[in-house]
Amino acid sequence: MKPIRLTTIGKIIWFFLIIILVVVLLSIMSMFKKDEPRRIEVPEEKESEKIINYVDSRSYVYDFDNNTYGENDTINIKESGTYKLSGTNDTYKLVVDCPSGIVKIIFSNFKTSVVYDLINIKKAYKVVIEFEDGSENSIISDLLEQDGVANPTIISSNADVEISGTGKLVVETIGNFLVSKANLEFKDAVMEVNNINNGIKLDGNFSMNSGTLYMFASGKGLVSLGNSTINDGIFIIRSSDTALQVSGILLINAGKTFIASLNEIQKPNANSLQKSMVLHFKEPRDGRLFFHDTTQVTLVYAGELDYQHILYSDEFKTDRFALYGNGRVAGAQVYGLYKPEDSMETMQLTYDGSTNDHFELNELVNVYEDIVKK
Repeated sequence: MKPIRLTTIGKIIWFFLIIILVVVLLSIMSMFKKDEPRRIEVPEEKESEKIINYVDSRSYVYDFDNNTYGENDTINIKESGTYKLSGTNDTYKLVVDCPSGIVKIIFSNFKTSVVYDLINIKKAYKVVIEFEDGSENSIISDLLEQDGVANPTIISSNADVEISGTGKLVVETIGNFLVSKANLEFKDAVMEVNNINNGIKLDGNFSMNSGTLYMFASGKGLVSLGNSTINDGIFIIRSSDTALQVSGILLINAGKTFIASLNEIQKPNANSLQKSMVLHFKEPRDGRLFFHDTTQVTLVYAGELDYQHILYSDEFKTDRFALYGNGRVAGAQVYGLYKPEDSMETMQLTYDGSTNDHFELNELVNVYEDIVKK
């Protein structure tokens, strides 16, 4: 047997040393990898999912008295921002197509005769319609139809709408004022809707937090497939059809609410914070109606159209009332109501022919059926 050379032994030793070194390096690398925190992949938020508010966006002014805006009769709003409308507009419509944006549209002494699709909100996160402080705005048309449509919709929306501001809007025209597949919030503003076919139709909820909202509709005043809440303000509807139709819960928590309707009105929910009177007359009436709390006339309704059902909610100072009809009234009429101090009551009404001249609000809501002349 041949002896093993020293050079061969050296090669073997180096081979094992290299193997040991590799193992040690792999171990060290494994230790470092183990201590390194695990990375979690966070998916980037899609641009369409980010809500862009008009507060952080650009402002635009459309002055219809001094400018024209292209040959097309449509102003397309495709990004979040503030869009101020002023002057007299007889041509242009607004189309909002801004899926992830909050858009503000300001009426600044804005007058228009455009009724059919004045504002068409196709896509938006929310649209705020604001009446500028001290501004007088109007949507007025005496046409029987517009663009060949006999019952046009002025504002249509697939997104939530807020109507606010401290200015005023007067609407006198045909058709529907607002039709929305979402919710409507009203606050601070004064809005007077006269002689409309239908006032407001919502697939969602309605809330009124302040301001004055008056609607006089030949058809339906307010229709809500969700809940309706009156938190404050002056809310008046007169309708020769159905003034108020709420599929969900109706809550009246504060303010003055007066509704006169030929068809029956929904009774407010018992969780309402403010008391209401719901009156059902035996036959349709068209005369004036007085509510008397034995010390003063609380409210005078002017009548002037057939009504059979009344809902009245206010900050009542007493629970004891008398009703009067067909009295003389002097003074100005505001939204179908007269100032109490300018009225004079005659012809007292009683409940169900009772000899008791007064009735009481013993519950949150009392329903008095078949009120007839004494």
